Amino acid sequence: MKQFSYVLTNDSAVQSRQMGNLVREASRFQSRVQLRSGAENVLLAHARALKDMQRGSRVTVTVEGRDEEAAVAAIQDYFVANM
Repeated sequence: MKQFSYVLTNDSAVQSRQMGNLVREASRFQSRVQLRSGAENVLLAHARALKDMQRGSRVTVTVEGRDEEAAVAAIQDYFVANM
């Protein structure tokens, strides 16, 4: 299992377009990807259900599976570039 935390710095980070792109990035991998913000914890495929995400929110991404190394690297890069 791999995990990282990130503080959202982009005002558009939680817009449906950015979240959709993040979901697509995660879906390239076989690993299970979870996103936690505050008390909410969901599979990344259902991340639109997170209600308390906004600029300044700390999110934690947990990746578990066969290709978790590559998945966490790609998802972390996406967060840095877009979120």
